[in-house]
Amino acid sequence: MKLTLDWNCVIEVEEQRSQAFAVMDLIDRHRKGQFEVALLAASASENNRFRRLPESAAIFNERVEALGWEDLPLILVPGIFGLSYFDRSFFVDDGEKFKDDMAKLWLAIAPNVKSDPCCHLPTGVNLTDEAIQSKDLAKWRNAWCDVISAYSHIHAKRDVFVTRNTSDFQKNSEALGKLGMEYIFEPADVLEGLNAITGKAYDI
Repeated sequence: MKLTLDWNCVIEVEEQRSQAFAVMDLIDRHRKGQFEVALLAASASENNRFRRLPESAAIFNERVEALGWEDLPLILVPGIFGLSYFDRSFFVDDGEKFKDDMAKLWLAIAPNVKSDPCCHLPTGVNLTDEAIQSKDLAKWRNAWCDVISAYSHIHAKRDVFVTRNTSDFQKNSEALGKLGMEYIFEPADVLEGLNAITGKAYDI
């Protein structure tokens, strides 16, 4: 089984929140070969606490290294100018299909956030690299990161998406399941979920 951890799982451990132990347990089991746990490169494009885009993927690397997770596989994301980093992305060879897939995922995850970033900018402000990284697009960028995370998880043919973002993922699991994102669990629910999916008896 292939598990995908989103950025909320990183924050869970960094801030020692209620499911931090569950995240660490999953990584420990990955290292023991029970299943594979990977991180999304989309995390490098998440807003920081100042509601801006991180200046470089080096910030992502620093946080991963601080947790001692450098050994975890990395799931690449589509290369998008101003939003993804060159060495953590892949070239999309079917642009129309990509747009269609993203539109469907956006409708399932963030139907109340307009997908066109220009709709979120003040009148007269053009969509430049600087504008993409601005506070004005913080809400849009959060939605984009969720959608690109879902797309990358599905594109990489991963089995289970692990997140604490229940309002955007678990809440919309039925719609996402139809788009190829079949299993979505919180960290604390993963083992029970895997037991049900695989018929194995992971010790909980």
